[in-house]
Amino acid sequence: MNRSTASADPSDRPDLAVASTATVATACPGLATIRLNGMPTPAVSADGFVLPLAEAARRGGAAGAVPASSREALAEWDRWTSVILRAAADGVGGPGWLPEAEVEFLPALADPPTVYCAAANYRDHVKEMRSTADAVPTAPMFFLVPPASLAGHREPVVRPDGVQQLDWEVELAVVIGREASSVSAADADAVIAGYTVANDLSVRDFARRSDYPFFPDWFSMKSYTGCMPLGPAIVPADSVPDPMDLYLGLTVNGEKRQASNTRNMIFSIAEQIEYLSRIVTLQPGDVILTGTPAGTGRSWGRYLSPDDVMVAEVEGLGRLETRVATEAGGDGR
Repeated sequence: MNRSTASADPSDRPDLAVASTATVATACPGLATIRLNGMPTPAVSADGFVLPLAEAARRGGAAGAVPASSREALAEWDRWTSVILRAAADGVGGPGWLPEAEVEFLPALADPPTVYCAAANYRDHVKEMRSTADAVPTAPMFFLVPPASLAGHREPVVRPDGVQQLDWEVELAVVIGREASSVSAADADAVIAGYTVANDLSVRDFARRSDYPFFPDWFSMKSYTGCMPLGPAIVPADSVPDPMDLYLGLTVNGEKRQASNTRNMIFSIAEQIEYLSRIVTLQPGDVILTGTPAGTGRSWGRYLSPDDVMVAEVEGLGRLETRVATEAGGDGR
C-alpha cells in the first residue's frame, strides 16, 4: 500500500498540541442521505446506525408525504427534526436500523442551490500562512463550488491525474433552512436549519496561473468532481447550543493534522450570513463552508497520496471519512 506523503511527526507542530487532546463527543442525531435499493433516500442517522426517514415517520405516526430528499425536508424542517429526534430517542439499533458500515452514504445534502466557501477565516490558519498583508479584513471573502463537487461519507475521492499537491481542509458547514435577504447578524440563527462536516479538498498544483494576471485560480483548485466531501448528516441547529465553540480536527492515516475550535473564526457564522445575504438572497439548502483552521497539508509541506484515509470531525456533528483513490478504477492502486 502506498502510504501518504502526509506522514510526519505531530510533535513538529506544537501549535496543535493543546487542541489535539480534545475529545469529540458522539454525534447528535441528524438527517443523512443514503443509497437504498439504488435510490437516494433520506435517513435518520444516530449512534452508528441509520433508519430510512419513511420508516421513522411511520413509527412516529407522522402523517403526510415523506420528503424524497434532505433538501425537500427543509420545507418542513421543524416537523422532520421532531421525527429524527423521536426515532433516536425510541432506541437505536433494533429492527429496521441499518449499521452505517453497511450503508452507502451520499452527500448529506446532495443538491444545494449554491455552496459558498469562506477563505482564510481562522486566525490560526492565517498565522500559519505567514500573511504579510498589513490590511485587516473588514468583511469575509468567499468563493463558490459547484454541487457536482460534493461527495458522501466514506466515498472514495479520486486524486486527479498528474496532481501531486492534494490538500485537506476540515470545515464546519452551515445549511440554510429558509430564504434570507439582508439578514442581520443578530437574526442569522433564525435562517439556519443545521450543521454538518465538510472536507474542502484543494488541488494546490493549480492555485496559481502564470498565463493570467488574476489569481488564485479558485475554480481549478477547489472544484474537481468529488473533492468536497459533506456529511455524514445534517444535525439540526437546535441540537448545537453554541456552534461558535466546537472542536474541529482532521487526521490522515490516524495522525493528527488539524485541531482547533470554531471560536478561532475571524468572522462568525452570523457575520458570514449577514454579509452573504446583503449581496444575494440565500435559498433553503444553500451550504456555507465557514473556513478551515491551521494544519493544512500546505503548512506541513506534505500532501495526500492514493490510499490515504482522512477523518474530518466536528464536535457533535460526527466523523466524515474519505479515502484517496486514483483515476484508474478508483481503487487507490
